[in-house]
Amino acid sequence: MEGSLMPIAIGISRAIGLCNLRYMPELKRFELDHGAMMVYWLFLDVVYLVLTPTTFIVMVHSFFSCQDMDMLAVAFSAVALAKGCSMLVMLASIWLRRRRVQRLGNGLLALVERYPRYHDYSFWRRHSWKLFLGTARFVVLIHQLFGPGSALMCGEDDEIVTKVPPTYIVLAVATLLMELALSCSDTLIYFLLATSNRLLECMSQELLELAQDVRWLPSSHGCHRSVYQRQLLAAWRRLWRSCLRLDCLLQQLLQIFQLQMLLNLFTNYLIDITIIFNLVVYFADAEYISKWRIIFYFVICISYHFDIMMHFSIFGTNHQQWMRLSARLQRLWFALKPLNIDWQDTHAMAMLRQVEFAVIFLNRKQQRRPERMRRLQVVGLFELNRSSWNSMNSSIATNVLILCQIAYKIYY
Repeated sequence: MEGSLMPIAIGISRAIGLCNLRYMPELKRFELDHGAMMVYWLFLDVVYLVLTPTTFIVMVHSFFSCQDMDMLAVAFSAVALAKGCSMLVMLASIWLRRRRVQRLGNGLLALVERYPRYHDYSFWRRHSWKLFLGTARFVVLIHQLFGPGSALMCGEDDEIVTKVPPTYIVLAVATLLMELALSCSDTLIYFLLATSNRLLECMSQELLELAQDVRWLPSSHGCHRSVYQRQLLAAWRRLWRSCLRLDCLLQQLLQIFQLQMLLNLFTNYLIDITIIFNLVVYFADAEYISKWRIIFYFVICISYHFDIMMHFSIFGTNHQQWMRLSARLQRLWFALKPLNIDWQDTHAMAMLRQVEFAVIFLNRKQQRRPERMRRLQVVGLFELNRSSWNSMNSSIATNVLILCQIAYKIYY
């Protein structure tokens, strides 16, 4: 069942010390675990807090202490500090707001239980390739640690490493664990957005069915019509409360994770520029490099880039689902408007005015001028949607061209 994937995601987060939530199957909700596992999580978090600054300070020092560093390695070193900040912000945002995370998870579970058709949705079939794209992060990180231009290789282009300092191995393993924690957190955010998108699909379908039921309303006034109107009003109020609840949960999701999303997006933006620039260098020196190495690195670059763009896509899909819900709501209002409504009938008038208010409310929420009504914006700076996707692609291409011009002036 699809609803069981959220407990699995929370279980993985528990294993790596990101949260102390525990799923209670008999209650179908999350509870805070204050048992013996708190010692394990406290130990992991202390390790993270100690190793995060230590690891990246040592590696940045190693980068700059090497005399044969090229500009690509220097670009990689600039990303290291930002990744360290992202790790610390992620731990603080989740642990200090763990009760809000609990309410967020329980709120989504309650909405999932309300819609049985939600369980017909295959998350793995639609989003398994997102997990596959996420593996590119670890390949890129291993290339940064052990590939040409790293502190270990120090400018040498050897493909086989014969001697590795033990300290470097420990720090590299710690860095991989931190990247795993960041990836799990990003995947959890992505899954929560995918869950909300599916819930919006279910709500849109329920609105469509409600509009069809309105057309079956008896034309003559009487007891049958009054009972039918009461049932329609109850169904509409339940649906609208679910819409408002989901909107509130999405705002909570953004408030909890927005700093982490901003820093993680910034670090991924820098890494994306550097790996694409490295790919351009490989193409320029293709006669001296194995074609299989170029093809493999090209696949990794594309995978990493699309892994970043998926966060823009899932937020863009969320906006589209809200627009579709608004369109279905307008269809319901148009179905109610031409009915022969008795103005003394409180149920019919209440439903008509409430639907009219809901149409105005959603239209204002989805308007194109965010300076008047801030929607799902990250730290109030920008919104993750397909328009931002295009802006980021243009910015990455511009910065890669600038790096190519600088490299041409330095090395040619």
